[in-house]
Amino acid sequence: MDNKDFNRDQLLNEILRETAAPRSQPAPQPAPARDPEPPKPASAAPAARPAPAEPVRPAAAPQTQQQPAAETPAPEPDNRTVLFNSAQWNTDQVFTARQPVLENDPLYEDLEGESQPFRPESVHSTTASTAKRPRKKRKQHRVISALAMIIIIIGVSILLSSALIVYGRDLLGINSDSSTKIVTIPQGATMKEIAGTLQDSGIITKPDFFVFIVGMSDKDKDIKPGDHELRPDMAYETILSELISDPMDSSLSVSVTFPEGMRLVDAADLLEENNVCDADEFLDYFNHSAKFGYAYEDYLPSFQDEKFYQMEGYLFPDTYTFYQEMDVELVCQKILGNFNDKITKDMYDRMDALHISLDQTITLASMIQAEAGNTEQMATISSVFWNRLNNATEYPLLQSDPTTKYVEEVIKPHSESYNQDLYTSYDTYQCTGLPAGPICNPGSEAIHAALYPDNTNYYFFYSNIDTKETYFAETLQEHEANQQKVQEQQEAAAAAESSEEESNDTEE
Repeated sequence: MDNKDFNRDQLLNEILRETAAPRSQPAPQPAPARDPEPPKPASAAPAARPAPAEPVRPAAAPQTQQQPAAETPAPEPDNRTVLFNSAQWNTDQVFTARQPVLENDPLYEDLEGESQPFRPESVHSTTASTAKRPRKKRKQHRVISALAMIIIIIGVSILLSSALIVYGRDLLGINSDSSTKIVTIPQGATMKEIAGTLQDSGIITKPDFFVFIVGMSDKDKDIKPGDHELRPDMAYETILSELISDPMDSSLSVSVTFPEGMRLVDAADLLEENNVCDADEFLDYFNHSAKFGYAYEDYLPSFQDEKFYQMEGYLFPDTYTFYQEMDVELVCQKILGNFNDKITKDMYDRMDALHISLDQTITLASMIQAEAGNTEQMATISSVFWNRLNNATEYPLLQSDPTTKYVEEVIKPHSESYNQDLYTSYDTYQCTGLPAGPICNPGSEAIHAALYPDNTNYYFFYSNIDTKETYFAETLQEHEANQQKVQEQQEAAAAAESSEEESNDTEE
């Protein structure tokens, strides 16, 4: 042991003796009377304090020799050796045993820093606490929480901004569509119904929001029924101002009825006759420029330009209310808007099931409309066309007389030049399958018959134009017999008429 270790042990012994010895040492006993007998041999020396395995201090003489009792008194217990021996004690034992004393001692309560007594259990508890709550993990958790909060804030901000943009555009009328539309407000309609009408017409996109804004203005009861000219790029305030103003002058209104099976060129002439618009101007706009964003436009074929009148068949037969000298755009919009409403989702689903397009449906319906003498015959006539279409090898031609008449009565008179390919594409006695396009404007019953034909084995039919009666046949022989029957009926009818005329002439 070097001097440095010795001085440390000596200092600790002094401190422990001053603080701990008075509390643990027993009361001092009076010294015993000296025995006049000679001292005992060294082997009989007190055995309660055996010499340590190795000396504690180099200066302490080993107790191996016997000293006479008369010359050397009995040594007092060495408190330093008893309290601390570096060879027999360790630091953990000493401070663990003295911890209650040291903790209550004011000397150690004021010590800080390097002078604080060393406590191994404090080190262990600090290390364990640090291991249980690592700072790095807590820092990472805080970073993740902060990032999650930032992401949530950004997401909410994006949603609010998107909603503000969508509703703001509708409120302010920020729309690229500036076409004028005539919107009819029914008599006695509620504000919710009016908003639905505006949505169906493409004027607004948020009907509930429109009802809320109009309700705040307290003008919802001032809206006047009738026809109003509106545009999708109008703000809510402008739309409301138009709705509470007087509708279009009903004194200038014109009611025009287009019957089922009317050809487009004839409908144009009818509009001109009622002073609604020019016939040629209507045909040009209706066939080339009438695009209003209606749903049916997505179903138009890409080969529209190959047809004579591109929009033949799309003027839905109905009674319309127009105005004299009306803008041709509004005329076409009203007609095509009605067509768009009449073609329902169920019809489109049925077309998908039959694997036919909208244009093919209207084309087949136009042929049924032109052939049928009444609505009851339509589904059976449709079955004849479908049977031939499904058996194209044996019956490649549909052979419908109205298609030939359309070429002769419509296409050729209105063509600027001779075009045999165009003529052939419409004449079902020359072209295979359906003609290039519709040959008239069919009604609801004909369209329904085209989509839902009867289940028959007929491949032929022949109609009596005079009686509007149609005869059906499965074979060519039966068909020829029906032709003969119709011919005899017509001859008999002609003879009866001739006889009646002669009788009238005789009476005169």
